[in-house]
Order: sequence, then C-alpha cells, then structure tokens
Amino acid sequence: MLLKSLLAKELKERGIYSLFIGHEKPSLQTLAVKMLIKGYGIVKGEREGNVVAEEEGIKLLKGLGTEKTGFIFRKGGENVIKNPPTSPKIVIDMGLFNELNEEEKKKTLVQLQMTLNTIRKFWWDGNLVIVDDFKLGKAVNVKNPQFEGKGIVLDPYGEIVADEGIIRASEIFIIGGIVDKGRRLKMATKRLAEIRGYNFPRVKITLRGSTVGVPDEINKIAEIIIRVKEGEGLEEAIIKTQSKADKVARILYDVHRFGESVLEEELKWLNADKKVENLVKARLGNIRS
Repeated sequence: MLLKSLLAKELKERGIYSLFIGHEKPSLQTLAVKMLIKGYGIVKGEREGNVVAEEEGIKLLKGLGTEKTGFIFRKGGENVIKNPPTSPKIVIDMGLFNELNEEEKKKTLVQLQMTLNTIRKFWWDGNLVIVDDFKLGKAVNVKNPQFEGKGIVLDPYGEIVADEGIIRASEIFIIGGIVDKGRRLKMATKRLAEIRGYNFPRVKITLRGSTVGVPDEINKIAEIIIRVKEGEGLEEAIIKTQSKADKVARILYDVHRFGESVLEEELKWLNADKKVENLVKARLGNIRS
C-alpha cells in the first residue's frame, strides 16, 4: 500500500477529512513521510484557507481562503501512522563496495541516495534495508543479514525471468550495491548472494526477452519493483523508468535485429521523444556511412 493511502485511511478513521498544511507541499505522500521521519503530525485548531489539493478524500488547505478545517499539520503534532510498514523490503547489499574504484564508489553512493528518494515517493525509509555500515535517513542498517519470507535477488544474469507474479508474490528484493561500468566484476551479484548465503532465486528483469534497454541503476531497479508491487505492469514500469540512453540502446538493438522497418513502431512502443528519435537516426546514419 502506498504510504499516502495509509495516512488517508488513518485520518478518515479519526474523522479528519481536511488539513491546513501551511507552507508544506500539497502532497499526502510528502506529509506522511515527514510525519514518520521529521516529527510532524496533526494538531487540533481552527483554520481557513484555499483547497490546493484533494487526495484520497482528504482536502489540503493553505494560504488565504474561506474553506474551514479543524486540523493543522505541523511540527510536533500527533503521528497518526502508528504502525508504519516495514514490508516489502528493498535491500541494498553493499558487501562488494570496496572492490569498486573511486568513481564507481561515488556513483554507487549517489544511486543509494536516489534509491531512498525514490522509495519516499511511494513508501518510506522503513522499507529500505542497507546491508553494511552505510547510514541513510531512517533506513534500516544490518551487518549480518538474515531475512525471513519470500524474496528474490535481482541479478541481470539470473536464471529466472521476472514477471508480475514473481514480483508481487515476493516481499524481499535484494539488489547489489554495485556500479560496475567497466563490467570488471563478473557475476558480481551471484558472488555476493553466495557470500551472504541468500537462499533466494536469482531473477533478471527483461524487456520482451532481452536485458537491453532495462535500466541497471540501483534506484531505477528499485522503482521498477515498487511500481509493479503497486499494480503497474512490468513492461510499463520499465518503460517509465528508462533514460533516453536506455531507449536509444533498445531501439538500435531491435533495428539491428529486425531492420529499419520497425523503427517507427519502436519509437511509439518506448514513448520516445524527438530527442531520442534524432539520436537514433544519427547513430543509424553513422553506421550506414
């Protein structure tokens, strides 16, 4: 369940259908995350304002206006999310971090922060587990991981191909904290899983039979998983998270396999914008010449 949906449910159970939010971003998800990680909450108090948003039956008020509410969101208020979810778990295992070069380490840490940012768009810090001593927000840190429940290890060389059923049936998703741009660390995720003793199947995410065009950044893998857990189709989730480079790579891959007659269909399929189209056509022109 999205964290904002949980907050809306808790508010309605207390008879709260509108909130004055002051200068806060008019987003139930943002309010819910701040409630859990920054000590914000609900206090009683009469306010008037404009309705700037309405989500899941909850009106959000700010500024000057005539809409009345008896509840205010602010620092020090009551946290109404009494049992925040800790499952599903996105697990980032940093066990091979010291095998990366300095540039790769920097990129891995950036992607780790971006993973937390991504998780906060849907869930909260408590759904993120970092294996090893890396502090980030209120994510859970463990040094000797022992996970109970149904899980998978996300591995581009995995023996099992992911689908919606596999993802939705799982509650633990292990991703290697590895940015290996030079592909020096062969089968790194498999080795990491063996070192840790993860007794979960190694699963790869593919797009119509190939990993070409599937994002490989840690944060984007996490986002694909979250979107599918929240009801999106796997292919839809992959396409939404693709970068322009991912789209270009996949289109060129398919054009090389099937010929240029598929180009227009590929552009449409991947929701490619004009910049992607121009990049693809420029690459094809260079190849012909």
